[in-house]
This record gives sequence, C-alpha cells and structure tokens, in this order.
Amino acid sequence: MGHERIGTLPKSERWKNIVSSVGDYSAEQDNIADIAAKTTKNVRSRFRDINNEGSVLAAFKFIITLSHCARLKDPLEKLANENIILPKNFSLYDLAYCIQEYVEENAGSREYTSFATQSIIETISEWARDHHTGQQNLFDTNDQSIEVWQAASDGAGFCELSRLFFSKFTERYLKYFLEREAAANIRNLHDRTQFNKNLESHVDRISRHAFETSKITQSFAAGWFNKYAKEKLPTDARIKGFLSFAFQKINSELIREEKSYD
Repeated sequence: MGHERIGTLPKSERWKNIVSSVGDYSAEQDNIADIAAKTTKNVRSRFRDINNEGSVLAAFKFIITLSHCARLKDPLEKLANENIILPKNFSLYDLAYCIQEYVEENAGSREYTSFATQSIIETISEWARDHHTGQQNLFDTNDQSIEVWQAASDGAGFCELSRLFFSKFTERYLKYFLEREAAANIRNLHDRTQFNKNLESHVDRISRHAFETSKITQSFAAGWFNKYAKEKLPTDARIKGFLSFAFQKINSELIREEKSYD
C-alpha cells in the first residue's frame, strides 16, 4: 500500500465532549455517552464494507481520474475518454454536474449515493477555493480551470485531496447518526428539538473532529498515488483496495475513541 506506520493521532477535542456540549441545555445527560458511542458504532458499521458500494467507488475514482489527467497533455480529451466530459474553461457548477452524473451511473443505495455525491462536490469546491482558481462563485469560469487540479496530480497533493473527501464523508455520517441516536434516545420532544438546534451550532466542531479523524488516511495516500495512479489510472480493484484500507484506518480511530469513554 506504500504507507508509513504512525502512532496514536491526537485530537483537539474528544467526540464525547462534542456530543456533551450539544446536549448541555439539559440537566439530565446520563445517556450522552451512550449516544456518542452508538453514533460512532453505527458509522463504523457503514464503513465496514463500503469499498463494495458502487457510488462511493465512483466518487473516489472521479477525483483520482481528475488528478491523474490534469497533468497530461490534452487533459479534457483524456477525461472525456474516461467518461468525464467537461467544457473548456469549466466552472465549478460544470464540475459538480458532471460528478452527479458520473456517480449516479454507478448508484447503489440512495443513502450512499447521496452522501458520496455531496461529499465529493464539497471536496472539489473547497479544493478549488483553497487553490486559487479565481472563481468567485459556483458559476464563474476562467481559462485555468484544469490547472488547479495539477496541484493534486502528485502524491503530496492527492493525499490532501483524498483526506478532504474522507473528512467530508465521515462528517456527514457522524451528523446523520448523531441525529438518529438523539431521536431514539431522547424521549422528550422539546429536548430532542433543542438537541437538533444545538447540533447546527456545533457543526464546525464536528467538521474539525472528522478532519482530524481522517488524517490517518494521509499516511499512505501519497505513496499509493505515486505508485498506482500517477503514471496510469488504477483498476477498480486497486481503488477498492485503497478504499477498504482507508476506511479500516478510520474505523480504527473511531474504535480507539470509543474505548476512551470507559
């Protein structure tokens, strides 16, 4: 896999503490630790065999293909050969629309398809913003649309881009199951409504936690890309192997944090 071994990754804040803050409006918080633990366990159950889900594979394959082709001569032509058809000087809207079509062609469950699509669109939007495309909004175009992806066309850039995707994906599942567990464990309608309102005000903390959890994927992404994706596109089986390993690593981080609740 071309990865390096790393030890325990520090986090700025424990998941249990974030969930406790969301529920700090109520004096009765006996079930907060249970809600926090059940949330991460449910996320882990979704991630266990996620590499076999077609929409997740398609979403990740899209950014690998975009990163690989960006460094080639005639990149738009090469992308078109891989069924990613973009206009010259494409906007983020063009890219997002293309992603949606690409993922839906390989759609599995509605849940995975929705989360994969939303996560990859957020990933490319944030990457484009942080790498100075000059685009002011979703519909702006410029004559350097493809150049921004050249920054992701080597191991160093790709490991950042892939971490961003895993972060967005993990964040969505943490929020999704946190809302579900709150609904199942908080019996009082008023308290449940207040919990959901508080959840929105703590979304940045959840996002940061997901980003820190996904850091573990960076330890092997760079080497993997340079070995398997820089010079030629990897097979679907190779991408599935990468996804399986990445989500196993994320699950190991979630398990480690669950043990800290005891």
